[in-house]
Amino acid sequence: MKYTKEFKLECVLKYRNGEYIHDPPGVRHEAFHDQVAKWNKIYDFLGEAGLEHGRPTLDIEQRVELIKRVENGESYNAVACSAGINSDLLVKWHRTYLKNGIDGLKSLKRGRPSMPKKKVEININKADKDKTKEELLEELKLARIENEYLKKLSALVQKRKAQEQKRK
Repeated sequence: MKYTKEFKLECVLKYRNGEYIHDPPGVRHEAFHDQVAKWNKIYDFLGEAGLEHGRPTLDIEQRVELIKRVENGESYNAVACSAGINSDLLVKWHRTYLKNGIDGLKSLKRGRPSMPKKKVEININKADKDKTKEELLEELKLARIENEYLKKLSALVQKRKAQEQKRK
């Protein structure tokens, strides 16, 4: 669920003042409380700007810098909060870095992977291979005319059936 910057700020201020924060509908209390605690840490590091949507993405050098901090002993949560990112994302970057090095971080794709393209096979008869382009175009034209004729015939049959049912 996406929350507005104003809502996040309101929750952080209530959290800091010890006030009760009402959970949004459909969200478990514990999960929401954990989220507000994360927002509070991000607010400590980045201020109100850290609560905004659409912060700029980190380039390769910035990602490597964050990974180096983790390798020097800082926790994933502390490093992620200081950068205003989710700790799960930092863990993913670190694993990719360990597996593939800096090149692995360069090729990280965002978003959902695209569906695989289906290959369309066209079966050409041996007789069709010998035909010229003009002959094939003429056949296509005739097939389209036949298709239109059959559609109109089907519509006419449907219309007559409907009329007969009305008479009964």
